[in-house]
Amino acid sequence: MKMDKIRVSEMPKKCPVCGSVKIAAYLWGEPAYSEEFEADLKGKKIILGGCCISDDDPFCACVKCNTDFYNLTNNLNHET
Repeated sequence: MKMDKIRVSEMPKKCPVCGSVKIAAYLWGEPAYSEEFEADLKGKKIILGGCCISDDDPFCACVKCNTDFYNLTNNLNHET
């Protein structure tokens, strides 16, 4: 069963699905390596999102249940 995308205006303080407070931000693109970057990865403060970026990618996720969170409004519905 496909679940609807959870849209929020900012990073949630806790996951509405499982209640965990461990929410990590996605980092898109090709980040430069540093010790701080490695520590944030190991500490699950950030998640690597990859280098292919779309108009409607999640910006954060629950570390415990892997629920993705998307911006409240997406950029796919722009009018011309």
